Amino acid sequence: ALVKAFNKVKVGLPWNDDTQMGSQINETQIKKILSYVEIAKQEGATIACGGERFTEGELAKGAFMKPTLITGVTNDMRVAQEEIFGPVAVVIKFHDEDEVVAMANDSEYGLGGAVWTKDINKAIRVARNVETGRMWVNTYNQIPEHSPFGGYKTSGIGRETHKMILNHYTQVKNIMINLSYAPSG
Repeated sequence: ALVKAFNKVKVGLPWNDDTQMGSQINETQIKKILSYVEIAKQEGATIACGGERFTEGELAKGAFMKPTLITGVTNDMRVAQEEIFGPVAVVIKFHDEDEVVAMANDSEYGLGGAVWTKDINKAIRVARNVETGRMWVNTYNQIPEHSPFGGYKTSGIGRETHKMILNHYTQVKNIMINLSYAPSG
């Protein structure tokens, strides 16, 4: 089902109304993404779909990458541990909630995560236990205005899109002054 969904993503020129995904930012970035595809293969993963740039038509003139799904991934592989910043997703099997939370937390990053479940208790447990600045439940990448956004560990800087970001530009000092001439303390 995932392969089918990935293959249906309409990659195209940004001014076309039916485009769902455009070009990568530049040639350097697409080369980086493609290098991660090769790393995944070397580490024993399988490219279920995508894994290459567009080489025909108008898209061949730019840095257009096919949506890529990598399976057979384990949590210690580089494609699971490093930020690729491209249209690449990995599938990692797990057996239970504790195992998947431990895998999610076994990362130097913690910007955002998501859990899909009909069990609200499980959703709250996972959301609380995964070390991220934001957890979505049954959705992904919704960032409403004035909702704090930022990560744990080495992800993000403070909490953006909320007034609390101002705290990162502020030093608080407390000065105590005795205005009485009488001794105190």
